[in-house]
Amino acid sequence: MNSNYKIINPSAISANLMDNKAIIKQFLGLYQTQIPLDFEDLRDAVLAEDHTEIASKAHHIKPTLGYIGASSLHTKFQELEHAGRNEDSIRTINHKFSLIEEEYNTLMDEINRYLETI
Repeated sequence: MNSNYKIINPSAISANLMDNKAIIKQFLGLYQTQIPLDFEDLRDAVLAEDHTEIASKAHHIKPTLGYIGASSLHTKFQELEHAGRNEDSIRTINHKFSLIEEEYNTLMDEINRYLETI
């Protein structure tokens, strides 16, 4: 992984999107637009303490993380999804969400920086 990035993996992005800069730009542009909306929906589900929606929203976001090589964040979303499905305590869910939220902010910054390089 490129040492300039803690969350995303530019090599994975390139490989998953056929090393096509136009497709990469389009995908990441859509990502910049959609993921904040999806993340806000997840935040709302956590605040509402809605286990079913927490699991659903985490599951919805999770696959796209694979395309950008964000494996550690993918794992955290998977853990949050399972916590929602298992109806873990809201305290546990809030803790898992706070860890995700920290990395989410870094993720979005890294995507912005990466887009500037292609």
